[in-house]
Amino acid sequence: MSVLAEALYRRHRLSVGDFHRMDGAGIFTPEARVELVEGEIIDMNPIGSAHAGKVNFLADRLGRAFRDVVVLSVQNPVIIDDQTELQPDLLLLRQRNDYYELSHPQPRDVFLLVEVADSSVRYDRDVKLPLYARAGIPEVWIVDLAATVLRVCRKPEAGRYTEVRDVTDPGTMSVSALPDIAVDLSHLFGRA
Repeated sequence: MSVLAEALYRRHRLSVGDFHRMDGAGIFTPEARVELVEGEIIDMNPIGSAHAGKVNFLADRLGRAFRDVVVLSVQNPVIIDDQTELQPDLLLLRQRNDYYELSHPQPRDVFLLVEVADSSVRYDRDVKLPLYARAGIPEVWIVDLAATVLRVCRKPEAGRYTEVRDVTDPGTMSVSALPDIAVDLSHLFGRA
């Protein structure tokens, strides 16, 4: 590409601050589902009933297991860096007296991040997962509804997770940062 072409097609990357100012100015409709990914606004897929049901199931199970230990955040933002703010389905966060009312959580606040994926599995795996690893989020679970697999990703290093395993029948699970607490996920995929 020539220098002139590069100048004509240079992208302007937004910051998280720009993104919030746009929202505050009413640029996004109230029902808009958007994320800021490396400075670009990305439309999110609508939430189907299977997706919503799995998020509700996980929120119930994680909430019961980690009550009084963490802040459970459901479909709320996490600021990854100055140009990325994502909305995972669930977060287990360090406790804070303000429950993150004064500011969104950042990677250092996250024990576990969960993405429930149906039509978004490639986006969650190929775009978001490397961002989470680069940010140092210690553990990510991707619930792949189509494949009925829970992908457990741990130990981020150099922009990727070095420990990745697929679990088809989760049963009782633990979170690496909180290993003494068990979570019953035995019916995550409807199996008895």
